[in-house]
Amino acid sequence: MAATDHQTGAVLDSGTYEIIRNRLNEQKTELAARLSKLNAARHEIFSSSGFELIANQRITTENHGEARGIIALGDNCIFGYNVQFGLREDIRLSDVFSIYKFTGDHFDPQPLTLIDDAGFVTDFTNLYKYYRDSLFAKFFISGTFLYMIFQTSKNPEDRKAFKWLVKNNQLQYIDDRSVHEAKKAPQHDFNWIRTSLEDRRLGVHPHISILDKVFIEAIGGDITFKIENNTATGRGIYHEPVMNKDQQLDDAEYYYADLGNLVAIKVKPYQEEARSFIFNARTKEVKPIRMLLDAGILLPDNQGVIFPNGYYLQNGDFKIFESDLNNLEFIRSLPSPNGEDILYIFYQARINTYVLMSYNIISHQVETPIICNGFTVFDSGRLIYFRSENEAVRHHQVQIWQTPYTLVLQENDTMRDNVLYKIGNKDIVGAMSESQEIIQLLNKEDSFERLYEDIN
Repeated sequence: MAATDHQTGAVLDSGTYEIIRNRLNEQKTELAARLSKLNAARHEIFSSSGFELIANQRITTENHGEARGIIALGDNCIFGYNVQFGLREDIRLSDVFSIYKFTGDHFDPQPLTLIDDAGFVTDFTNLYKYYRDSLFAKFFISGTFLYMIFQTSKNPEDRKAFKWLVKNNQLQYIDDRSVHEAKKAPQHDFNWIRTSLEDRRLGVHPHISILDKVFIEAIGGDITFKIENNTATGRGIYHEPVMNKDQQLDDAEYYYADLGNLVAIKVKPYQEEARSFIFNARTKEVKPIRMLLDAGILLPDNQGVIFPNGYYLQNGDFKIFESDLNNLEFIRSLPSPNGEDILYIFYQARINTYVLMSYNIISHQVETPIICNGFTVFDSGRLIYFRSENEAVRHHQVQIWQTPYTLVLQENDTMRDNVLYKIGNKDIVGAMSESQEIIQLLNKEDSFERLYEDIN
């Protein structure tokens, strides 16, 4: 009889669980529908574009050359490229730069008045006079200053920069002695903390404790991650081989950064390069993220972390974009005025390649990355980018995209009395983002630790 009662209770428990889950799924569907309606109403008041291909165009230059960079200034843009000069000694501005007026879908050539400064012309001429191997490298923006970066030898580290003040879409030449100002942005929004002796846990299978959330070691022939502080066993949830199988616990270096549900971990085995990982404390999973060594930028509202080839969110969702690129650096981020999109820009200097990753705060997703050799964004939100040809050409193909990255957010002033107008776009975006997070949590399995606490 007792066994029968126990079985009945188990059935009731199971049935109650299914009822609760079904109700949650119904509420999830209803919440998603309401969010869709709210977003449509929001766009009637606060106009914002998504990504849309406008046109494929060509920029025509006076000489055959290899495109290197483009920069927008108001309705104009400066296009920079490199020409094979041979034995020529009279290098002119027009051999390296062209200026165009952008009409929205094509480019009209303009005179070089914008950069035809006597001081700049002198410094530019001297550059090619004294550094015959000079190449235009890229445009660099820092605050209100524009830098034209040149490589002066075969070594990419040998550089010279022409500095301009940007004011009202006009340029005022400053000097050619400011290359030290065109420096890298911080590559991580967090500090790597090296473990200490106090983090060691000794035993038959010793390991290092990372915040008592995960335990790691690089002995016995591999890097091992454990989720239990059990030195009696060498078994773990993730393994990765190392070259030196005889190394001891202290021969490797271990670093970490506490990112909430996520823990960024860097391990440098004995006589090897460092490797990086993300441990998710909720799902108890480990993911190798090699490009986290290059850069790691925190997403808004503690949503997660983005790196040159993907992102990892606090809720366990992640995306890795396959790519042959490596050794990328973080350049900067460009927020949209709609409050929901941020463009993260990464760069590989050796091959002059940019990776543009647009993250949406509401959907918690990244658009397919754009890989290009040069780009710029106009105040209208028009993104222009190009991929260099394998040979010197006069007609350089570019793509024109409409994006959310306008200078200002267009508001429908006829709807000033609307409650959404009074609330404001920023607060609406924040509420929608939190609601979307609940929807994503409701899609999780019960194995996601403290799932219902997060939903509540």
